[in-house]
Amino acid sequence: MAMPANPHRKLILMRHAESWGNRLGQMEGQQSTALTRHGCDQALQLRQVLHRLDAQMSYPTESVPICYTSPLLRALQTAAILCAPSVEQSALPMTVDTNLQEIHPGIFQGLTWAAAVARYPELCQRLCSQLDLVSIPEAESPVAARRRAAIWLTDCLGRHGPGETVWVVTHAGLLQHLVAEVLGCDRTWQMHISHTSRFEFWLANPGAPLGEHLNPERWQIRRFNQLP
Repeated sequence: MAMPANPHRKLILMRHAESWGNRLGQMEGQQSTALTRHGCDQALQLRQVLHRLDAQMSYPTESVPICYTSPLLRALQTAAILCAPSVEQSALPMTVDTNLQEIHPGIFQGLTWAAAVARYPELCQRLCSQLDLVSIPEAESPVAARRRAAIWLTDCLGRHGPGETVWVVTHAGLLQHLVAEVLGCDRTWQMHISHTSRFEFWLANPGAPLGEHLNPERWQIRRFNQLP
């Protein structure tokens, strides 16, 4: 059987552009505000970069990119800008998936850190003074967030095959779990992820023969936490 023109799935994970909640320093979680004017400009710049890179791929594309997005407004608006029609092409397909929404911060949702410290001083002091996980009332646990990321990734890899390009617009907290899942890592690494930063992975079929999981040609990191 002949090898497909592109034996990899091209998976691009992205953080949404700047929202008003971000501008105000709020822990938005699963509530959401609209993009700022600067955020719209960020999304437009990301769109230009993505479309230019897609046209310059070293393998010819076998289909137009498919976009998945969190249902929260800041992600939806970012995805809508990325997928909007242009003179050269029609609008790109966009699917909303609740598994891509941000981790719920519980009682901190909507607060700035200063407001959280004023309202819950003992809890905030514990968070800042120890490495052990501190349970935040009403918050989604890291275990639940990792499970959600794993479910989404497994479904995505099962749905899309070699030669397909998948764009994902999500949030900084969930991105930490998604990146760890793609890398097959059992821990979550803290990293600063700026608005519209992207992670680009090229992935071969996940069911590789024994020993092939050590072949770096099958799993490629093309960009890691890179701004447009």
